[in-house]
Amino acid sequence: MAPKGPTPDKARLGLPDRWLHCPKTGTIVNDLFFPFKTPLCRMYDQQIPERKWKFSPADVFSSPFLNGRRIGLWIDLTNTDRYYFPDEVTEKSCRYVKMAMAGRGMSPTKEETDKFIKIVSEFHEQNPELLVGLHCTHGFNRTGFLIAAYLFQVNEYGLDAAISEFANNRQGGIYKQDYIDDLYTRYDPSEDERVMAPEKPDWERQQHFNEGPNQNNNGTASSSQANFANGNGNQSASSSNGQNNGAGVKQFMDGLVKGARHVDDPGKKSVLQAKIQELCKWTKQGFPGLQPVSLSRDNINCLEKEPYMVSWKADGMRYIVYINDGEVYAFDRDNEVFEIDNLDFVNNDGSPLKGTVVDTEVIIDKVEEHGIIRDHPRMLIYDVMRIGGVNVMKEPFSKRFKIISTEIIDKRDAGFRSGKLRRERQTMSVRRKDFYLLESTWKLFERRFVENVGHEIDGLIFQPTDRQYETGRCDKVLKWKPPSHNSVDFLLNIRKECREGMLPEWTGLLFVQNQREPFGSMKATASLKQYDGKIIECTLKVNERGQAVEWVFMRERTDKSLPNGLRTAQNVLDTMLRPVTEEYLLGAINHSLRVLNARKREHRSQEGHSDPKRPRVQ
Repeated sequence: MAPKGPTPDKARLGLPDRWLHCPKTGTIVNDLFFPFKTPLCRMYDQQIPERKWKFSPADVFSSPFLNGRRIGLWIDLTNTDRYYFPDEVTEKSCRYVKMAMAGRGMSPTKEETDKFIKIVSEFHEQNPELLVGLHCTHGFNRTGFLIAAYLFQVNEYGLDAAISEFANNRQGGIYKQDYIDDLYTRYDPSEDERVMAPEKPDWERQQHFNEGPNQNNNGTASSSQANFANGNGNQSASSSNGQNNGAGVKQFMDGLVKGARHVDDPGKKSVLQAKIQELCKWTKQGFPGLQPVSLSRDNINCLEKEPYMVSWKADGMRYIVYINDGEVYAFDRDNEVFEIDNLDFVNNDGSPLKGTVVDTEVIIDKVEEHGIIRDHPRMLIYDVMRIGGVNVMKEPFSKRFKIISTEIIDKRDAGFRSGKLRRERQTMSVRRKDFYLLESTWKLFERRFVENVGHEIDGLIFQPTDRQYETGRCDKVLKWKPPSHNSVDFLLNIRKECREGMLPEWTGLLFVQNQREPFGSMKATASLKQYDGKIIECTLKVNERGQAVEWVFMRERTDKSLPNGLRTAQNVLDTMLRPVTEEYLLGAINHSLRVLNARKREHRSQEGHSDPKRPRVQ
């Protein structure tokens, strides 16, 4: 959904973690490779406090360490497109190749390494005088792994010599032992005397004032920020158990929104959970909200069976909110309860709104105030179950959608205009989340729309216009994500496997709800071990033939205590292996609109009169 390349919104996510003081470049390796950290386009300039620390693609080409040589092939290993424009490379008569790799302790796969070697070998054979520029986020671990692999396989270096050659030309070289161990496991498993990684460099250990702990090595937001913005469609590992503070108490919005507190009293919490269960007519335990299903090639024909509306999918945190006589309570996906202070909802006469339940997504918008970009918490209301004590769940969505404006937002705005309410006292702003007619879906892909939203978008929601609100799973409400964003939430269980005659290996087993056998597995790197026993979000790497290669860690899900169910995981897996691309989606929507229009014409013909146009939902 996000536009390709850097945008002001993506730049506002900040500099890559630990980037500022990371050495800019190394020196030429084996008369072929030139390693460097990722350069940044000019959109990041205002975040860099001193000119000497700026580093752009143009600075790479003019580096004195090139010794007058020219870079003819530029390979970008970062797992994002937000740092600079490829045109900044190609305008220098240099070929640009994107090979996005996960990083975060995950070494390049054999397939990735073989592809890299093939690209470089073919280029070097045709252009023996030109250099290959290569970078990941910092230009050390992924970069060093691939260069060492090339030297070992193509130039027949010994593995220790290959690792040392890179280290001698890149300020100490690979400093994460996992990458070095993976090189030996792959190329020289019988070697006992292995090269040991140097100590972590000072620049890598420090968090500088302009970098902060907001970004991971892939360039995407981490920790709580990962819940709101994903500059690459891939969210990353958080450094702690996000929603829990040091005492183990859950926090509303990972603590990013002040003025909300966890309801700790067991009696009060139980009463509120029972109340929301009753108001939503929910007969089961747990979170009572509607659960959409992933849009796939098998269920996309739902769009031609009845009218739909569409909205963007914001990557915030979902809460069902209970509004009653001046008190506001939010229920998260784990059915934990939070009380929100200073968030007013009123009637026309200024009296507090009562008996109201809404479905919401809370996000952090980036808002410019007096030339400074600030985080602005916002509650987006996209559905309503009860209003003023009246159950509206059986009303069609088109009517419920209008109720949000007329009975909640409009009356709240009137309170501000009259002075009965004060904006500066509100914990967060409140808006209705917009939905559009199905035929307008293409507009949600436009750069202008994406840039004006104020927060990152990671997909679309398709809502039937005439259907009532259903608690629990609803097969008619569809959520679509770009193929790169599709993911499954697993429970991670790391186990040590010992096989006769082989070194012990750690494996991450991936479990879904109520299943004794793992749904999949992944290599348990050192950086993954901290998430043992936690809920993690993973995507599936698929090769060019549409075959599954391996599960890839994205981030910890601090807002969930349970993994996806088996049926959900299977559906998402199908969308990964048979993806619904933007092109496929828009083509299917056009077909659905033709089917719906033909059906309406047939109906009018049978009735013998014109069918009035469906009023546009405001």
